[in-house]
Amino acid sequence: MRLYSTVLGEKMCAYLNLLDKSGRYTPHVESLFRELERFIQKDSSAEEALSPQAIFAWDSQLICSQATRKKKYIVLRGFMRYLSAEGIHCNIPETPRKTASTYAPYIFDESEWRRMIQEVDNLSYALKVSGSDMPIAFPMIIRLLYACGLRLSEALSLKSGDIDFDRGCLTIRKAKRNRQRLVPMKQSTADLLMKYCIRRGLLQEPEDHLFAGTDGKPYSNSWVERWFAVALVLSGIKQERRYPGERGICPHCLRHTFVFRSFQSSGDSFDGTVPFLSTYLGHENIMETDRYLRFSYELYSEAQERISDYTRGLFPEVKA
Repeated sequence: MRLYSTVLGEKMCAYLNLLDKSGRYTPHVESLFRELERFIQKDSSAEEALSPQAIFAWDSQLICSQATRKKKYIVLRGFMRYLSAEGIHCNIPETPRKTASTYAPYIFDESEWRRMIQEVDNLSYALKVSGSDMPIAFPMIIRLLYACGLRLSEALSLKSGDIDFDRGCLTIRKAKRNRQRLVPMKQSTADLLMKYCIRRGLLQEPEDHLFAGTDGKPYSNSWVERWFAVALVLSGIKQERRYPGERGICPHCLRHTFVFRSFQSSGDSFDGTVPFLSTYLGHENIMETDRYLRFSYELYSEAQERISDYTRGLFPEVKA
């Protein structure tokens, strides 16, 4: 566990240890503590460390969505309540209201995907990168995100033993909210993954991460995002953000593209497709999947008749 240099360093470590022992997810808490370290005066007392002035200074430099800002405040309030229970007086800030999300994911069309994957495969030549596993690992990660609709964190947590080549599926052991699920793969994806594992010597090492550096540690989200941004530029796909902190085009857009393409190509009814996609994606309920679909006006324009058929009769007809 990381040691923190501030006057609250010991309390931060103790709080993380408490969360860890209770089975709570802690990386986002550690990330917040790293942010707060910059704004805690080295000569301040424990009571003054998280003063309203320090919190205001921290908040002022946040470059993130309103939803992310609210989540950070929830984590901060949890830590400050812990400090209060430990006898350290704190002025616990209010949780900011979450405004309506304006996020609209980028959906790759077929020509963009072909350009993207071509540049991803040729990154080592374009950038003259040598002595790295990036040219092997990164293209496989991108293909899994696109072909299986995985979250980036799910792909990076995969181990060799999580692949069942006989059944053609992946076992996601730590999905969102600590859930588990099976993800079927197309045969072409499974064949490519087999070649990848053979090349990297992973077939006989079930506990080894699929996507890890020479030190055996899995690649980070930021590592993938950095190379993804490079591939976007080389592909000629413009990264335009409407405001600071907007997510923009990111690896998660490949998951949205998977949903879009799956719904497009489905010959089933709307009510038959959405529950299946919801289960496949590991969503808590079909409302999450519905939000994925509603992100794309084009998708709902194409599927308007199918959706109208699905909802017909649910609402009474109102005559003027």
